[in-house]
Amino acid sequence: AVVSTQSTGGFLRAVLRRTKASAFKKAKLLHKAEVYTDIDAISFEQFKSMITLMNNFSDFEVAVRMYQIAKKPLAKLDFKRAVYICSGEMFDDTLLDMIFYVFDEVGDGYLEYTDFVQIMKFPETGFAAKVVQDEQSTLGEYFKKCVRTEMLRSYA
Repeated sequence: AVVSTQSTGGFLRAVLRRTKASAFKKAKLLHKAEVYTDIDAISFEQFKSMITLMNNFSDFEVAVRMYQIAKKPLAKLDFKRAVYICSGEMFDDTLLDMIFYVFDEVGDGYLEYTDFVQIMKFPETGFAAKVVQDEQSTLGEYFKKCVRTEMLRSYA
């Protein structure tokens, strides 16, 4: 059976796994993802888009840093444009809405630099570097592993 979706909580857990966020911050973000009802599951394409962004995160950070310097929050359209320019991926509106819901601390529909970029920074170079370098693993295998873990967690 081909797994083509993952829960929003499982998706965010996979994304936050290698970030610098504290355990408390991760728990807070995971709770927001789990109560988000506008989307039932994350598709493989959405997952792939996010992983591609994470692999190009340093470029994204530079682009978004300009907003911080100008003391301007990041709107959805600007975020989407920065993702496309830095990763070549076009986030669909559903994924974009979920990211803004989870990471928008104030709830004003904008992301501050500290809302997303500082949380998503990670100590290693390249989010999925280990996955990509391991010849036996593919992005699809990584996605399936995350889904399997989430399924086991929900039955435990």
